[in-house]
Amino acid sequence: MNGEKGFHRHGENSYIAEFAQSERDVLLNLIEQLIELLSERVDHGHEDPLAALVGITSHDSPPEDEVLRRLLPNAYADEVQASEFRRYTESTLRGKKQAHAMSMRMYLKSADDGIVDLDHDSANAWLGAINDMRLALGVRLNVQENTSDVLELLSPDDPLRGVYAVYTWLGWLQESLLSALMDE
Repeated sequence: MNGEKGFHRHGENSYIAEFAQSERDVLLNLIEQLIELLSERVDHGHEDPLAALVGITSHDSPPEDEVLRRLLPNAYADEVQASEFRRYTESTLRGKKQAHAMSMRMYLKSADDGIVDLDHDSANAWLGAINDMRLALGVRLNVQENTSDVLELLSPDDPLRGVYAVYTWLGWLQESLLSALMDE
């Protein structure tokens, strides 16, 4: 980020950050991948218009993609309870995550000068989108198995080294936005 400042509060309900073009490009690439990933599992399994209207799906099993399983986890250890809960909530959760990602995409696309100025609601949407991007990258990095010490020692030619650099940068960006939101 320009000046390594991250987000800062500007007035009572404004949170500003300035991004270099390369940073915006990385964020746009990641957010567009996330939007595409979240839109892949469309429900065509039932014809009940009321169910479709209230967001009940025919999907009762976790997604096959490991990143989606992390973004849309089972709520219960019991398979029957998890399946039933998923039918009633997956569509809404997926929609909320897509809305956060679309909000972030919109702000990045409209920041011709690199300056992003968020209100409180948009800042919360960004927090959700950044978190989802980090979760997705964390799955690819296998952070449950690999500690930060292991990831820090990746060789310079390892393709995961760049992924890890973006993962840590997103953590810093998320932290700066949280700090700005908590700043009085």
